[in-house]
Amino acid sequence: MGAAVLLVLVMITPSLGIYFSQRSQLSQIRDDEARTRASIASLQDEVKRWQDPDYVRAQARSQLGWVMPGEIGYQVIGEDGKVIGSTSSLDGEPTMTASADAHWWRHVAQSIQDADHPAPPSAAARTTPTPSATPSPASPSPR
Repeated sequence: MGAAVLLVLVMITPSLGIYFSQRSQLSQIRDDEARTRASIASLQDEVKRWQDPDYVRAQARSQLGWVMPGEIGYQVIGEDGKVIGSTSSLDGEPTMTASADAHWWRHVAQSIQDADHPAPPSAAARTTPTPSATPSPASPSPR
């Protein structure tokens, strides 16, 4: 009798393994389907928002920096020639945002340390530039 039970267990063990494996795969597929349905609902909601002209205007203002007729838009240009404070860029370059300036005290502390321990002058810095070669400070420019 024991041998018969052992034989049955040996024969059904692989089938049980396959059964439990398929159950876990089915559960994973159901989870993926639920996530996909949620993603589809989110994207459909976004499509509805983009069909609203007010939403499109708001996105054009915030992401592209567009202004309405009669308004004047400004961009602040940093010393490196890049726009400061822009939330997005059309050419794909990352720009500084307000969150990057959240830890301003770190920049101040670093500038104090840099002032206390200046770097030795390089050969190019030893030559005195003419007044016309001195770069002008950055100023805001209208769009």
